[in-house]
Amino acid sequence: MSTPPSLSGMRILVTRPKDQAEPLCRLIDAAGGNAVRFPLLDIEPSTRAAEGAALLQQVADWDWWIFVSANAVNQARALGALQPDDARPRIAGIGQATADALLETGITADLIPESQSNSEGLLDMPAMQDVVGRRILIVRGEGGRETLKERLVERGALVQYAELYRRVPVHTGAETLIDGLRTAGFDILTATSGEAIEHLYSLVPSEDRPCLIETPLVVISERLKNQAGSLGFRHVSVADTASDAAVLKALKDVAAHLASSRAAPNDGDKPLAEEAKQMTDAVQRPAAGEDPQRPNESAVAPAPAHPPRRSRVAAWLGYSMLVVILLLATAGYFLIQELRSKQEGLGGELNKGDLHVLELSRQVSSLQTQLATLHSQFATLQSQLGTEDSKLERLLGEQSADFGQKLEDARKELAQSIQTIQRQLSRTHSDVLIADAEYLLGIANQKLHLSGDVKSVLEAMQAADQRLHDSGDPSVFKVREALAEEINRIEAFQAPDVVGLSAKLLAIEAKTRELPLFLPHPDMSKEPRETPKAKSPEAETGDAVDSTLEQLKGLVTVRRSDRPMHAVLTPQEAAGLREILLLKLEMTRTSLLRGDDALFHSNLESANAWLTENFDRDSPAFKDISGDLRAMAGVQLKASFPDISRSLALLRNIEKLRLETDAVTPASTTAPAASPGSEAPGGKP
Repeated sequence: MSTPPSLSGMRILVTRPKDQAEPLCRLIDAAGGNAVRFPLLDIEPSTRAAEGAALLQQVADWDWWIFVSANAVNQARALGALQPDDARPRIAGIGQATADALLETGITADLIPESQSNSEGLLDMPAMQDVVGRRILIVRGEGGRETLKERLVERGALVQYAELYRRVPVHTGAETLIDGLRTAGFDILTATSGEAIEHLYSLVPSEDRPCLIETPLVVISERLKNQAGSLGFRHVSVADTASDAAVLKALKDVAAHLASSRAAPNDGDKPLAEEAKQMTDAVQRPAAGEDPQRPNESAVAPAPAHPPRRSRVAAWLGYSMLVVILLLATAGYFLIQELRSKQEGLGGELNKGDLHVLELSRQVSSLQTQLATLHSQFATLQSQLGTEDSKLERLLGEQSADFGQKLEDARKELAQSIQTIQRQLSRTHSDVLIADAEYLLGIANQKLHLSGDVKSVLEAMQAADQRLHDSGDPSVFKVREALAEEINRIEAFQAPDVVGLSAKLLAIEAKTRELPLFLPHPDMSKEPRETPKAKSPEAETGDAVDSTLEQLKGLVTVRRSDRPMHAVLTPQEAAGLREILLLKLEMTRTSLLRGDDALFHSNLESANAWLTENFDRDSPAFKDISGDLRAMAGVQLKASFPDISRSLALLRNIEKLRLETDAVTPASTTAPAASPGSEAPGGKP
């Protein structure tokens, strides 16, 4: 004897989209089950599918592609945006089913979650921890969870969506689903998305939902299990992965559990539900002689396949009346038996016994009449309770549908509001960094034109670029591109060394004390003579004679000059000539510090002319000072500073750049700044 298939005779509802349901249905049929196909959702191309395909075609702009489902892979392949190519970025799949879909395309996924097939499992992988500056494209459908993008942005990644498809609820054929639930029923339900679970719950009328939520349900994640539990589903099982094989295994486990529950012994007692059904059938069975086709007062309408729920008070009242009727019937039976036994024992006392029997017969007849009356009253009461209960159930169903729709609308509005708030909160930190960058660029522009401090300007621009890098806002790529060009121009700019020239002028001023004048004048600046050492009287006499001769020679100086000499200068005049030279040099230094190029060269020429006219040209000090002054004559103070205002203008118009980025125009916005391997100014990636 061969072992029967584990799903033998089971009706299993498969709610996957029709293009994806067939593999699972074939596995169910092969296992002996009956796969009932009822797609709750259709997969259609998104209105932004063309934009998403364009992003996928820019292979060099991304470090990672993350596919969140097999539908994302199939839609990318249908759009021709997914081709086996060695130059593509690294690819991650959210689960094994997604990896299998990639493999059918000829692409092996580089990263698959090991612990759980969801966003959290992928985020726990080591490759998703250090993603600072990485460009990541998430390929998905419209809507969905924002957990993956938010966590990656928090870790410093630059994340963008490619929304290729959308899920559309299927409203046709709901009558077939409801009829199948009411008649044959389903042994197990399957659902692979939260939208499918909610749509299945909304399609079933309120009076049939108790049967729906009691049916075992198989889902593919703990998140879907929690979502189903919030709707009231009581028996939810989770498959290991989203693959068809894992779902089939979960179905077999549920089927085995159901089989073991049905085969469990009940100690010879019938279930309470079966007893209640038999008692209800006994009450509803027509009396002898009555036409079962003709309604009467005591007839009860046949119960529907799935009766509405009765209130506990009505049920207990009915059961109590049945017990009373049974007790009265039992009492009558035992009374008749007692009469018969007494009649047999009395023998000849017939008259007295007959009277007693007649009395007892009248009592039994009275009890039977009372029993029939109670039976009729019970049937009438039960009919009235059924009518009222139907009205109440219909009213509750209408109100529940109305409240359910309102709750769904409120839930969607709340989700949209939460997403808006989250986007605003995530943008707050970015906006602060962008504001800091704008302030630093403004300071750099002012410093360059007011003080010409190129070093401070360069540091401020590099700090602004670091702020823009840390913001993680894709809209600043164009700003950083312009800023990089401006930093390169500032680094290549050679500004005049004002501090060095000023120091050289001070050194020249110190040398003017050593310059000899051209015109003769008394030497007022002789250094003091050294104190002679003590000598013997004979040596002192000879030295005195030599000293006298040397002094006589020093009174006369012979100099040759081709310049006319008109007078001998007084000590005051000699000192005045030197002070005038010092004044001219100081005026030259002042014009240098002020940045006045014309006045600087004019004062420099005047000082050089004064030096040449009044001081000895043959002295080493004159040649040294004159050479320094001639070298300064070639310096240009008025250097044209480069323009660094473009990046500041772009940053002040950041809203326009954000609109362009949101419109996804890679050729003009994101592509230049997002190419892999590019570096920010200053060597920062």
